Amino acid sequence: MKARCISKKEVARILNISESTVSRWAKSGNIPKPFQLGPNKTNWDIEEIYEWLEKKKEARGFLGTKPNRG
Repeated sequence: MKARCISKKEVARILNISESTVSRWAKSGNIPKPFQLGPNKTNWDIEEIYEWLEKKKEARGFLGTKPNRG
């Protein structure tokens, strides 16, 4: 399988968030982690980003679960 590498800017554009949010989410494990291609080149695999998005879409609702109505 051929990976298509995308930059932080492209990830931010796909997710409609800022580049600093991309960094923060990646560090916290909220989105797939990037990988280094070189000393100054960090990329994400576009397929991993789209797979992550699909999983998020499958968990729709109130934070993925229905609220508890006691």
